[in-house]
Amino acid sequence: MSSNNPEDEQEQYVNKQIREAKEGELPKHKDISVAENGSMINDIDDLIQLSEDMEEMTTETQDKDHGLVSDPEQ
Repeated sequence: MSSNNPEDEQEQYVNKQIREAKEGELPKHKDISVAENGSMINDIDDLIQLSEDMEEMTTETQDKDHGLVSDPEQ
């Protein structure tokens, strides 16, 4: 994402996620009887998707450099 405006970057990211979902590029949801409750991943497809999502995330330091403030501790 090339914009220096954090709001624009967020909008671009969300739009990309929506476009990919519409194009069917995201894995289908698993049946509840197959999914492992409380687990971040259930199989290799989940692992691949999670790693792709994590690669696109920015660090807290990068967010601060863009003028974003993290939520207060919960």
